[in-house]
Amino acid sequence: MRAEQGIVVAGPPGIDSALERLSASGQIGFPVEPLVIEVGGGHQAGSGAHGGAEPDLPHPAPADPIPRHEGVRVLWRRGSAPRGWIHRALAALPDLAWMHSDFVGMDTVPLDELAARHVVVTNGVGNYSRPMAEWVVLAMLAGAKRLAHFVRQSDAGVWDPTPQLDELEGSTALFLGLGSVGALAAPMAAALGVQVVGVARAPRPEPPPGVTRMVAADRWRTELPGADFVICALPLTKETAGMIDAAALSAMKPSAWLINVARGGLVDEEALVKALDAGEIGGAVLDAFVKEPLPPGHPLWGRPNVLVVPHYTWASPRIMARKDSLFAEQLRAWVEGRPLANQVDLAAGY
Repeated sequence: MRAEQGIVVAGPPGIDSALERLSASGQIGFPVEPLVIEVGGGHQAGSGAHGGAEPDLPHPAPADPIPRHEGVRVLWRRGSAPRGWIHRALAALPDLAWMHSDFVGMDTVPLDELAARHVVVTNGVGNYSRPMAEWVVLAMLAGAKRLAHFVRQSDAGVWDPTPQLDELEGSTALFLGLGSVGALAAPMAAALGVQVVGVARAPRPEPPPGVTRMVAADRWRTELPGADFVICALPLTKETAGMIDAAALSAMKPSAWLINVARGGLVDEEALVKALDAGEIGGAVLDAFVKEPLPPGHPLWGRPNVLVVPHYTWASPRIMARKDSLFAEQLRAWVEGRPLANQVDLAAGY
């Protein structure tokens, strides 16, 4: 692809300053022109606004006309643009050929429309893997050492050195999903003596580093009775929605901990509350919920064996630079005609 006259890259507010930084740092070595697609109405090229935490937007309304920008083939779904923004962007770009998303999850993206338009989609695999993998290990330690219990005691000024504490060495962790997060967390856990059982959709010739053995995707439930930790690190799709249901929870050890760093929709929260009340599992560390923020008064709040994280295990001061550098590399590959990394299977949803 010729880049002498510049590549137009569409995106949310803030994309102009991001592209300017990437060009100034030499990560993009050809002319790039930003096209800012506003969050709520109209389009503006070169805006310096930053996409904030606006509420989700619906599909574009007739009263809010969206200008069409023919010939623009690249869309960068950068930062925290709300869900409805993507519909505005797709409506504005009739010639779109490639969309890159900073995020990994595709459950809020209209994949059917993108597939029908033959748009190549890439995602941000690797952008958040390190901090999330560290959180997985932290969550395992928090469960073994009953951290949530002691935090509640500390807040209440209670001295009670009676809870039974465990060690990670010799325990078993069932990783539901061995994508970039699971693949990075597995060797970290293994270094602490954890036996890691991995579940992945695609068969692998041999277990990845840190994984003791692999299990076929349709056999994961048979592994629940032997697991001390069940880690959800897989995408939310039609097939995985609600997979951690009452049957799965009742099959777990009474001492086992559920760790979810993926999507809230993977877990039947009503069943989880009942399992916690009945003592069917030891506890949970949860970073994602069906409704976010988790509503005040929700029965998952305030439990001595539940740690609620506000969908924040991804956070790190290195994230923004990592996301921007990944897009710059992808854009160079696009311009040079090289294969793009992290291509999404639009039929599978990830």
